[in-house]
Amino acid sequence: MTWQLFDIEIVGNQAQVLLDDQFVSDNPGEALPNIAWFGVWCQKDTIGQFWHPEETDMLNQIEQELLDLAAQFGNGWAVYVRRVFTAGKREYFFYYGEGATLSEALPVLQASHPEYRLEYDVKQDPDWSYYFNWLKEAPNA
Repeated sequence: MTWQLFDIEIVGNQAQVLLDDQFVSDNPGEALPNIAWFGVWCQKDTIGQFWHPEETDMLNQIEQELLDLAAQFGNGWAVYVRRVFTAGKREYFFYYGEGATLSEALPVLQASHPEYRLEYDVKQDPDWSYYFNWLKEAPNA
């Protein structure tokens, strides 16, 4: 896995992006045609940062739980490809195939962290067009 960490601007907002670029030349689009998005909103005022420092441990815990749940519900048919931090929100993106049930991760995560706003969405992207657009943003792709 080759990860790139870089800063960009997304719709006028500063963002920090972590992108797995290992699929540049060999993406499993046909096997993993769906893209799942998970959003995690911060609770505290960001005070000019991506999140309030007092929330760091809890946000990191939520992230690790999400990654563990994605592995569990991915059933070998999901890959984690992108993370985005903007002021007050963290976003996570996974491509997955028919053997995965990533939507089941959200209620488990919500039950563990009812105090946080957590959301999930999914779209079909068999050509991995989102991924290839994200690669254009990466400085070393």
